[in-house]
Amino acid sequence: MNQTMKDMTCLAEGQVFPANFEEVGININELVVGPTGCGKTYSVTIPRILHTYNSSLVVPIAKKAVREKCASLLEARGYKVINLDFTHPEKCEVGYDPMDYIQNDMDVVQTARNLIDMAGTKNRSGNPDPYWNDSATSVLAAFIALVRLQAKWSKRKPSFADVLDKYRGMIVREKNGHFSSSMDEEFIEAEYECPGCQAVELWKTISGLSMKTASCILSILNNALDKIFSDKIVMMARKRNRISFKELGEKKMVIFVTTSPVNTTLRNYVNLMYADMFRTLFETAEGNADNCLKVPVHIICDDFACGSTINDFEEYISIFRAAGISVTLLLQSESQLSGMYGPVAATTIINNCDTYVYMGGADLETCERIAKKLNKPLGHVLNMPLEQVIVFRRGAIPMVSRRYQVMEDPIYLEMMRDKQEPGKYAEAV
Repeated sequence: MNQTMKDMTCLAEGQVFPANFEEVGININELVVGPTGCGKTYSVTIPRILHTYNSSLVVPIAKKAVREKCASLLEARGYKVINLDFTHPEKCEVGYDPMDYIQNDMDVVQTARNLIDMAGTKNRSGNPDPYWNDSATSVLAAFIALVRLQAKWSKRKPSFADVLDKYRGMIVREKNGHFSSSMDEEFIEAEYECPGCQAVELWKTISGLSMKTASCILSILNNALDKIFSDKIVMMARKRNRISFKELGEKKMVIFVTTSPVNTTLRNYVNLMYADMFRTLFETAEGNADNCLKVPVHIICDDFACGSTINDFEEYISIFRAAGISVTLLLQSESQLSGMYGPVAATTIINNCDTYVYMGGADLETCERIAKKLNKPLGHVLNMPLEQVIVFRRGAIPMVSRRYQVMEDPIYLEMMRDKQEPGKYAEAV
């Protein structure tokens, strides 16, 4: 392999730039806006893979044939390749379990809150009565803390599957009109072994409440867990060999993420994975002398504004560059982003992407903003040709061009040949 090869980002025909913070002078976060079927995968995602030599990658690719070809290409460049298949977890060797990324009491509560929020009960404009969601969060956090504590006692690795087994196996009782359950004894034992521990304090949220109030809290928690933890997701958590996001910033690695375009439950869980990934990468960077990852990490988020939000993402993206992290966010429209994250957070996310690629669409709000940026009539943007894209880069004049033709890329043509001679990839890359 030619060691002088640079990572490049291919935005459009004739619009290919180094994917390096220092070399280009701007951040390399990219926002790509275009409707379903406009070619975001084949003109943005795959070219980014083809022209990556030094950074770790996290990329969503559903088509098995393309994923396998890309995997072989990257392995020839010295990459460790992992496939996280959320649609068919039985077919992949590696799983993901949010329990692996809980390091302290604060993480316990944050993970529980993320899960409750991702079930669709979070109101970005503010919930007038947050008691029910907060209480459900505390109960779930009590179970998480208890499983962590018991795993420590038995010197084994905790899993979220253990949390689900305990919660779903709980027998609820009514005692003098108040809530009681088969779990009470386990929390009493925890208090005896570890007085004042987090698990016991959180369990007090529901212990002793009226049966009616406790039932409402458990109903919210049941709804959240049933929405997110399908049988396939639980299978992911039960795998003994699980992903380590810390490795992304320490050695060349690519994670292919396969999920369903229609199953919002899977998208919610994948977004929880992204939240754990970002937090882990920041912590890894902070542990280095220069507060930066040893290997830069580029993460491509497909259908970024679908499913659930990634908590605190608007804050993360503001400090990505310093840690050596960058993202490509694929959206259908700006209004879609605003609807999911709220107008203030959406503006922060957009403003922290120094590259913006517009691939057309019928969303009037987005078209109006693009027209203003171009100083062109609205009709010019609404009726732009299908193959045309507009590239905005901070500090440069907007460029109108044909979308990147990956099937004309020499590396792609070599990669997709049916028969490969031994060592051919190494020569091609």
